[in-house]
Amino acid sequence: MKKLALALVCLVSVAFLASCDPEITNPQPTIAVMTGENFVYDGQVLDVNTDYSLGFNAASNSQTLKELKTFTLSIKILDNDGEEMDSNVNTIDVSGTEYQYLDEEFGFVLRSEIIGKAEITATITDVDGQLATTTLVVSINMPAEPLTITDFTWNRHGAADATGLAEFGLKWTKNERAIYAVIEPLAGATLYKFEPSVWNQVTTTVEKAAAFEGMVSISQWKEFNTAGAVNQDLDVVLGSIYNGEMYLMHVTHGHIESFKGTDVTLTGQAK
Repeated sequence: MKKLALALVCLVSVAFLASCDPEITNPQPTIAVMTGENFVYDGQVLDVNTDYSLGFNAASNSQTLKELKTFTLSIKILDNDGEEMDSNVNTIDVSGTEYQYLDEEFGFVLRSEIIGKAEITATITDVDGQLATTTLVVSINMPAEPLTITDFTWNRHGAADATGLAEFGLKWTKNERAIYAVIEPLAGATLYKFEPSVWNQVTTTVEKAAAFEGMVSISQWKEFNTAGAVNQDLDVVLGSIYNGEMYLMHVTHGHIESFKGTDVTLTGQAK
C-alpha cells in the first residue's frame, strides 16, 4: 500500500509540473508605433517638404524571449488612383530583446508626379522566424505655394563650356551644324520641352508638378542658331529635374558677338 501511495504522489507531481508549462500559442514578437508630438500616425495628412518623426518600438515575445533578428521598413508611394508609383524597402540587422527605430526627419519631397498616399509597413522578426507587422497609411498634401521668378544668363565664349546652366542640371559644351547651340542634361538630370503657354499657366508648386506629370524627356535642345542674327527673340519653355528639384525655364532672347570666335548669350527667366 505504501508503494501504491508513493506512485500516486509521483503521478500528481508530474501532472502539476506539466500544468505549469502551458503551450505557447502566440510566439510572435511585438511591434508598436511610437506616439507623441510630431510623430506620424495612421490616417494622417502629411505636407510635402516637411519633417516628421517616424518611430516604432519592438520587443521579443514575453514568453519565448527569443532575440530579435531583423527590422524591415517598407514604404509604397501611391498615386491618386491607388496605383503604385514607387517603393523602398530597408532591412536592418538587430539583436537583443528590444529594438527602437526612430527617424526624426521623415517626410516626402515635391516631385514631378502627384502623390496620393503612402503605405508605411514596419516588420520585426526574431531568430525563430516569428514576425510582427504594423502598417500606417498616410495621405500626402502638396500645398500650392507661389513660385518665385528669377532671371538667368547662359553664356558660351568661344569653345569654352557655357556658364549659368549647372544649377538647372544642364550643360552647353558644343554647337553643332548648322550651327546650333546644344543644350543637354547633366548626369542624373532630365530635360523637357513644353509648349510656350505653359510658362504663364504655371504659377504654383502644385501646378508645376502637374505640368511635368506624363512629360517625355528629350536628350537635347538644339534650336538656337548661333550663326544667325545678332539679336534673336525667342519663346521657348524648357524644363529640367535635377537633384529632386523641378525647374521651368523661359528662354526669351539670344545675343551673338563676334571676335576670333563667337560669344553667345541666352537669357530668360526661371521658376
